[in-house]
Amino acid sequence: MNVMNYQKVLDCEIQKILSGDKTPRLLLHSCCAPCSSYCLEYLSQYFDITVYFYNPNIYPIKEYERRRDEFINYAKSFNIAVHIEENQKYIEKWYSDIKGFEKELEKGARCNICFKHRINKAFEYAKNINAQYVTTVMTVSPHKNSKVIEEIGNSLAEKYSPIKYLHVDFKKKDGLKKTNIIANEVGLYRQNYCGCEFSMR
Repeated sequence: MNVMNYQKVLDCEIQKILSGDKTPRLLLHSCCAPCSSYCLEYLSQYFDITVYFYNPNIYPIKEYERRRDEFINYAKSFNIAVHIEENQKYIEKWYSDIKGFEKELEKGARCNICFKHRINKAFEYAKNINAQYVTTVMTVSPHKNSKVIEEIGNSLAEKYSPIKYLHVDFKKKDGLKKTNIIANEVGLYRQNYCGCEFSMR
């Protein structure tokens, strides 16, 4: 069984972009300011970025608002478009999607469902704004299974073709280390759990 080298795929994609005469539009899903920091610095070299903040999993509401507002303030330092997607119906849909998996441990099936829920919404919005690529900052987290996220991205790219999923494991090439450095230098708020109420255990 051949294992895809996503770093090689990314490098090839970047070379295509650099050899072209247009800057492609990328829809970047963000979960929080710290995880977005290095990702934005890296991707802004190659893409016209719109950041999509969609995280109905974050609980409680005060925590959600703190992460959202921290992200909005941080994003102001970049010349990028930002879209905040929030509605009570999305929270209800998220709970419906993960029903029956509440007791799953972190990195289990519930998390995979959550990844798919949020990345699918990112693809929906990408279609609305005619973005050529979608990706998520979540792969920078050491607590997230990048392989699972990549597989979800691949599957959704087939559904939303011709939009491509940009394969980036942001942990690679010292991405996690750079993220931590930026977050500490800027003084970004860093949460101590992933987001949903079931990850607070």
